[in-house]
Amino acid sequence: MTQHPTGDQGPTPEQIEVLRAYRDRHGRRWKSRLLAEWLSSTGGEGPELRQVRNTFGPSWLLNYRLPD
Repeated sequence: MTQHPTGDQGPTPEQIEVLRAYRDRHGRRWKSRLLAEWLSSTGGEGPELRQVRNTFGPSWLLNYRLPD
């Protein structure tokens, strides 16, 4: 997967799919759960989602909305 610098660029289509799959597995409170995993650094979220965290940062997730 290609990494983007933080700023105006958003996640890649592959990163969006990984986020969407996480949402589908964890339901309505997926962001809270993912943020908790990111902040605890357990690594349970998987390497693709860690890459999203490392690229955009945890605070980015709070305002992010998955495209329909």
